[in-house]
Amino acid sequence: MSKKILLTILCAIFTGTLLLHAQQVEILNESLLTSESFNRFTVVNRTGFQVWNLSTSYGAMISGFSGGQSYDNEDWLLTPELNLSGMNNVKLSFDHARGNAGAMNVGIAEGWYKVYATANYTGDVTTTTWIEIGGVNHTSQAWNYVSSGELEIPAAAKSAVTRIAFRYISRNMESATWEIKNMMVWAGTSSPPIGQTETFKITTWNSEWLGCTQNGPTDEDLQIYNIADAIRKMNPDIIAIQEVTQSSAFQSVNTLLSLLGDEWGGNIVPYSTSDCSQNQGIIYKKSRVQFVNSSLMSNGSFAQGGSYSYNWSNGRYPALYNVKLLSGNNAFPVSLINIHAKASSDDVSYTRRKGGAEGLKTILDGSAYNTKNVIIIGDFNDYLVGSQSLSTVSPYNNFITDANNYKGITKDITGYHYGTRIVDNMIISNELFGNYVSNSAHEETILPQSDYSFYYTTSDHIPVSASFNIPTSSTGIKNIIYTDTENLLKIYPNPAKDQIIIESGDLIIENEAIRILDISGRQVATAKLLNDKTMNVSTLSEGIYFVAVETTKGIVTQKFVKK
Repeated sequence: MSKKILLTILCAIFTGTLLLHAQQVEILNESLLTSESFNRFTVVNRTGFQVWNLSTSYGAMISGFSGGQSYDNEDWLLTPELNLSGMNNVKLSFDHARGNAGAMNVGIAEGWYKVYATANYTGDVTTTTWIEIGGVNHTSQAWNYVSSGELEIPAAAKSAVTRIAFRYISRNMESATWEIKNMMVWAGTSSPPIGQTETFKITTWNSEWLGCTQNGPTDEDLQIYNIADAIRKMNPDIIAIQEVTQSSAFQSVNTLLSLLGDEWGGNIVPYSTSDCSQNQGIIYKKSRVQFVNSSLMSNGSFAQGGSYSYNWSNGRYPALYNVKLLSGNNAFPVSLINIHAKASSDDVSYTRRKGGAEGLKTILDGSAYNTKNVIIIGDFNDYLVGSQSLSTVSPYNNFITDANNYKGITKDITGYHYGTRIVDNMIISNELFGNYVSNSAHEETILPQSDYSFYYTTSDHIPVSASFNIPTSSTGIKNIIYTDTENLLKIYPNPAKDQIIIESGDLIIENEAIRILDISGRQVATAKLLNDKTMNVSTLSEGIYFVAVETTKGIVTQKFVKK
């Protein structure tokens, strides 16, 4: 793993609120993936009981489908007031998706999914004069996010109090889900701001003896039906599952896929094909995830507790799934390591878990994995802080204390059912620190809350999910853009003519080459800092640029204007 970079927060710089000749001015930039962002918008319900709501994985979303049927709905989502007075060439873009596969195209001809703008919102969508914004690109695959394209705001809709609105309609005979995120409004001739990403939801779930005729829930058919239904409700892009039987009599993964439908794929590499075997598999959304290959990580070294095989519950090896997350034109590689550690709270079991963690970390610290995007996911059968055994130290403490290279993103979650820390966990490598959506890791408590029989008919584990922002382009920036809202970097003078000074306090820069990007995110220059803080920009043309510095959060960028 690469060395961790520490940054000291100093102050903010150019905010993009001043029009500079024909250059870009950012007017609105909302992810719609946080409550802070979503709450800036106004939700208006005209018909029906469904309304626009927040998903931290998929943005603002609405569906007219509930409880197995569709309903009549008309709902609006309005931006805050935007001052577009006197601005030319004002553009709008957003990412959006619809689903499911059977309903994603309903209402297109009827205009159920429209975007409008108005120069004067009266406070009532029915009495406001709205102007439709046409030319919106629509998705051709269920749940596949596409860009709306660059949409021109009509001149008649521009004022000091302009509002943009999304209108959703459904009918009681049919309905689709509409999801919207990454909304941007800007003025000028340039492309939208850099750093476009798509958000992916990754989930882990111990399905409790799925397919086993001797253990777990007694009604196998009901259990697997409930699990398929839960996957639809959670709507992950990838779900790693544990305790999965894959025998000749019960092909759990194949059965799940038959229930979920053609838009889903899956894979399993069983270490055992006997009845009640405990394998680890994955289910994934084919439009969002490309499966590459899979294998059992069976070649580990002796560690505390005994042999590598013994420590992993006599051969229940970590299952490696290499996949690519399909974000825009970027196929982003991830090595998903699905584990099911030794259970029980006795000292011997604790030592075996610890030995398994030591053996696995030795593999991951080696040259084969130390630059890969790694997610260790699954049933750890213990906490990441403390332990369910008598020990006060987690058996995975070797990962947690190596904070330069690994982060336990689920370590502080308190479980809904038992009130202790959770045993279903995720650890990410530092290559993904910048991609992880902060504080997005959570238990899917909606499942037991909505089904009182959940623990008896479905599973004794609650799924755990986390979100990751993945860049939509693999060119230019190699990792996610991290918007410097916390003011980590100070650049001046701004605007600049010949040079800029980068103040970074205690910043430790691993790569001395600082990159300069144009407004579209294309790298136009690299340079080394002179005297540790000065960069020559005299050869750049006039315009807006970004300085990009590699950090553990991805790429920290700050704007500056070259005059």
